[in-house]
Amino acid sequence: MTSYWNRRRFLGSAAVLPWLGGEAFACATEPEETNPVLDLHVHLVGVGDHRSGCVVSPTIQKGALFQILVGKLQLRQKGPTLDEGFVVALAGQLKASGLDKAVVLAQDAVYDTQGNPDWKATHFYVPNDYLLQVTAQHSDCMVPCVSINPNRADAVDELTRCIDKGARVLKIHPPIQGVDVSDPKHKDFFRRCAEAKTVVMVHTGHEHSAPVVDIELARPDKLRLALDEGCTVVACHCGSGRPSDRQDMLPEFLKLLRDYEKQGNLWGDTAVLGGLQRSRDFARLLADDFVKSRLLHGSDFPFPAVPLEFSEKIGAIKAGRLQLDANLIRQDFALKDALGIGRASAERAYRLICPEKQT
Repeated sequence: MTSYWNRRRFLGSAAVLPWLGGEAFACATEPEETNPVLDLHVHLVGVGDHRSGCVVSPTIQKGALFQILVGKLQLRQKGPTLDEGFVVALAGQLKASGLDKAVVLAQDAVYDTQGNPDWKATHFYVPNDYLLQVTAQHSDCMVPCVSINPNRADAVDELTRCIDKGARVLKIHPPIQGVDVSDPKHKDFFRRCAEAKTVVMVHTGHEHSAPVVDIELARPDKLRLALDEGCTVVACHCGSGRPSDRQDMLPEFLKLLRDYEKQGNLWGDTAVLGGLQRSRDFARLLADDFVKSRLLHGSDFPFPAVPLEFSEKIGAIKAGRLQLDANLIRQDFALKDALGIGRASAERAYRLICPEKQT
């Protein structure tokens, strides 16, 4: 089994990087695959410097992770604004990733008790209209996933509006949007999702990239209301966390999968599971064949995978080669393929999101 994050193992694996050099991607040619593959979990990000309406709070922008990603993706070199640079970087990496399509996510705001936006409490925001604009420009490879906080006063109306514009996937991030998806007042919202056959993606498990309102809102068990209303639900991240996170939510996700096995409307995605300190929980998911069959591929772009963390499982040389790949979407997919879950889960994701394109 893949072990916990280990500094000695990481440094030992990193030692192979210098001599890999130009041979980093001289891998044997893989047999050509015919089944289409999809990345279910790709973020659209913007700071609002190109009339996008996006928000990334000063708290996040000043953080080391944001600055690293700006540099790694060369956002300032790829466009006159960060927003434009991000779209260029995203489209370029996706089209060179080997995946056929990606579901690209918006991000709704925090809302107060009256259902109005609380901008002071909102650290990350990507409007649905901006998402729909960007994905329409890249419709050959991007599928829009709108974001609607059920706490907003016009939640059902906004859902209907987005459905009318062609959206068929919805994302909710309870711990940073401050929404309890198990609250009975949201029953009509989820019933509308079920009627429209809108796939509902919900963040579960621990969050490390944005300020959290309440981590209890990320418990997988809170998905029962949406599941009971007939929604197809994707538990993003499978309730996973790092070994240092105080509450272990992954067993709750595993139980939920079994509870809804007959209904067959619950999935998990592998977004962020190739990342920093997630190898323990990824190994626990991959240890069960039934659980593996319910996993859908997601990268969590732009948040990077850390192949070196998996060097004991896939080998130090392969991990080193993957670590050098600057294409974060391709890197994450290749890592999960090496772990024996990537292509199968990406094919399942494509079948779920694009059933009409299946032959």
